[in-house]
Amino acid sequence: MKIYIVLLSIFISILTSGQKTERKFDMEIFDYLNKTTDKESTPLETYLINTKPFSKWDLRPLETKEVIALDSVYTSSQIPNFIWGAFSVKYGLPEEEAMNKPNKFLDEGVQNKNKLSEYLKLKNKNFNHLSHLIQKSSNTIFLNQKTIQKVDHIFKENNIYWRYIIPKNSPYPISSEIKIDNNLKFSEQQNQILALLNELNIYCAVKTSKGIFYLVDGFTDNSYGYYFNLNNQMEEDHLLFEIVKAEKITNNYFYYVAN
Repeated sequence: MKIYIVLLSIFISILTSGQKTERKFDMEIFDYLNKTTDKESTPLETYLINTKPFSKWDLRPLETKEVIALDSVYTSSQIPNFIWGAFSVKYGLPEEEAMNKPNKFLDEGVQNKNKLSEYLKLKNKNFNHLSHLIQKSSNTIFLNQKTIQKVDHIFKENNIYWRYIIPKNSPYPISSEIKIDNNLKFSEQQNQILALLNELNIYCAVKTSKGIFYLVDGFTDNSYGYYFNLNNQMEEDHLLFEIVKAEKITNNYFYYVAN
């Protein structure tokens, strides 16, 4: 496990260094996740759920292609892999298993293509209704997991609405500080969309300027599911979806696998 031990050592050494001349948001977030998983005794299964793309511990910058992390420049999609490397050590995973997990996930996405494509055809009317609602909405991200819901930057967890307080100049969508807002509630339209996602076994929907990604499952920066586009064109240049496989299922819908 040498590679991950070295990686974890780098994180710790930077966190404990007194030589910081500017605020290192990536290190603050890593420290926050490290302490939170300790404090809450977070099991690996929960950690993997919370770090899925667009879930509450997904730290990928949403609008910046490259950021400074570990004192070097990386793409936003590379950062979760460093975090996974460090936390796989923390959870005691064998090095080979941890390194193979992304490829295993992508293989799973490819293998599920036929089954999930048939499912979309079966539920085509429901997906069309959902796509129509999301197109009409002013929101762009809808997350519906077992214990967490999210619309854009607002989370609902244990019937409590909250959001991260993002420091000025931070490119990351999460931070070590949150704000609870008891006056917030999802609208009727937002709840309708979240309910439809749950009904259709979609954990997240992401609306872009060109279409809608429907995520069936995800791991770090990887995901697979469906893509909706009125012009029957697959979107292949999105910052957070590096398409490795895409195939048209039916009118306006594609099956995709992305890393």
